[in-house]
Amino acid sequence: MELTSGSDFRGEQTARSTRANILFIGESSETARELRSALAQRGYALSNAESGVEGIRKLAREASARVAVLLLPIADSTARGFIDQLRAVDAGIPLIVVGKDGDVANAGDAFELGAAEYIEDALVDPPELLSAIGALLGTRTGDRQLQYLRAKERPDSGWDSVLGESPAIHRVVATLRQVCARTQRGATPTIFLGGETGTGKGFVAKCIHYNGARRNRPFVEVNCAALPATLIEAELFGHERGSFTDAKTSRAGLFETADGGTLFLDEISSLPLDLQAKLLTAIEEKKVRRIGARRATAVDVQIIAATHQPLERLVRDGTFREDLFHRLNVVTVTIPPLRERGRDVLILARAFLTSYCREYGTPTRALTSQAERWMLDYRWPGNVRELRNQIERVVLLQNDDAVRPEHFTTSSSGSPTMNVEGSGDDVRIALPPTGVSLGALEREILRQALSQCDGNVSRAARFLSISRQTLIYRMKKYSLEESGARR
Repeated sequence: MELTSGSDFRGEQTARSTRANILFIGESSETARELRSALAQRGYALSNAESGVEGIRKLAREASARVAVLLLPIADSTARGFIDQLRAVDAGIPLIVVGKDGDVANAGDAFELGAAEYIEDALVDPPELLSAIGALLGTRTGDRQLQYLRAKERPDSGWDSVLGESPAIHRVVATLRQVCARTQRGATPTIFLGGETGTGKGFVAKCIHYNGARRNRPFVEVNCAALPATLIEAELFGHERGSFTDAKTSRAGLFETADGGTLFLDEISSLPLDLQAKLLTAIEEKKVRRIGARRATAVDVQIIAATHQPLERLVRDGTFREDLFHRLNVVTVTIPPLRERGRDVLILARAFLTSYCREYGTPTRALTSQAERWMLDYRWPGNVRELRNQIERVVLLQNDDAVRPEHFTTSSSGSPTMNVEGSGDDVRIALPPTGVSLGALEREILRQALSQCDGNVSRAARFLSISRQTLIYRMKKYSLEESGARR
């Protein structure tokens, strides 16, 4: 989106009163009249359409509408039918849905249809509608600047952007979609994301935010491990002027910055114990006190926390507060490591290949069957982050028309750690000196057998010299019921 000069914006603000920048679609009810009156008093220009057909006609004829407000139910259409027609005429206009009908029973339904905001009863809570319109128009800081910044900040974070077909990742998405659907009225349960480094916890946090009721509010991310201990408190909670040596001005903390939206605390296990207590108070009381302030400030923030460390162990070791652990443990989701997601590694690799080939202007290239086999056998200790970086390196440095195993660099922790010799019943295994988990070893044998047999269970059973039913039992035991496995 193109930015324009400050004078352009002043002209735009002046012209606002002379053009219809809000279009109401719906019957002329008491609700509609009161809402239009409240908006008119605030200087907005309004236009009204009594039916869906009239609303579509006005949008097609008048280019001045900047926000559409759909008052449900409408007599001549359903919410879905009207929104489909609206997008055909003007795909970019923000839509606020008010009320219910057969297609929309809650905010989740409205967002699924493409609404920017949903309000169940705007007459009961008119400030919510006014706030939503103001945010979508960007009246506080200039419409085009704000829309530009929002578009730049918001990633491609629909649930369909969480790529993968494995049951493990499907369970993660299903759980979080349900949480988002059940918190559309603005409830703010704390959400904790566990998982190894590089599994995509930050990306999942953005998906939660941008698919929830706070999607048009701030998303503020902070890596607690990246901040010096002396600065964390001031960053999170803010400070007053003169509260310490370098505090020459007052400054809001990240809690206040995220007010109304989401605060993502990555690597929360790095917080010092004294700040953990202050964080617990902020979460429970929904108030923060700046350093040097006498009064606390109310904040409305959705907290998403994450770490690759096992918090239960840290609690036992005394380095993480048990009360904060229980407060965070309302909704806990563990993002699975890439090595446990089966053929998802190939789906992700192809997506990264397409993206980086387009970004760097190189011809599209494919994975050879040998490269696919190597990727399925490699353990990916750096998870999705390592895969993405490896694919980017291949696109930048290799000139072949296909991706081959020799193009990848390997980590010693991802390479095989034991040697296997022989075949049939005469097999000798050289175990690593550090020991090995028998369950992990059996699981890895099953995974590699399925991989070499292209997911065919019967062939894999013959390959391992066991019955098909035994293999199915052990697949279930180790959660290896891959969606791509063929019986």
